[in-house]
Amino acid sequence: MQPSPKTDVLMAVDTALRPTGFVRRGHVWLQERGDGALGWLGFATSGSFDLTPLVGVCFKRYDEVCRALGVGASTTPLVSAPVGYLMPEKPCWRWTFTPGGDHAAVASSLVSAVLKHGRPYIDKYAKWDALSRELVAKPESLLDFERARKLAIIHLLNGNVGAAREVLRKERERVVDCVDVSARSYRAFAHRFELTFA
Repeated sequence: MQPSPKTDVLMAVDTALRPTGFVRRGHVWLQERGDGALGWLGFATSGSFDLTPLVGVCFKRYDEVCRALGVGASTTPLVSAPVGYLMPEKPCWRWTFTPGGDHAAVASSLVSAVLKHGRPYIDKYAKWDALSRELVAKPESLLDFERARKLAIIHLLNGNVGAAREVLRKERERVVDCVDVSARSYRAFAHRFELTFA
């Protein structure tokens, strides 16, 4: 059986990534950064031949808390951004692999952009203390639907259970009358958090 065109594309990218220290784990590539931090690289796909690279940072300690609370998947980045967003003039958001074309050349171009524009992002955020301070100081940099969850876990990991509870309390008040899936999910998360880390 022949591999799919998408598999061919991902194999070309995987080959180009090997010398960089990124190792494929399922549908993402991870790079050990020390102190429990992992550089993260994932791809949004459109069709069989277009890839939009995203870079981010995961922390094993954050993942452990998420696992204990039954939220998120393992090695989900705490922060992430599309490589195109990190490029100064944002000239390229996706890389197109032409059917039957030179996948190695396109993969090499994609990996060069990841290294040039994505690696500095990973370098900046792969230090827990610096990232957690920044997110606590600028919570608006987190998406609305994930802000309270992430901040509560960050406070917990930094040893400030009182601040974690305060974040949870404020979000609970904000969504008290909401009945949508997000609000119900948040209330279940807050309840598990309080039971687990009482």
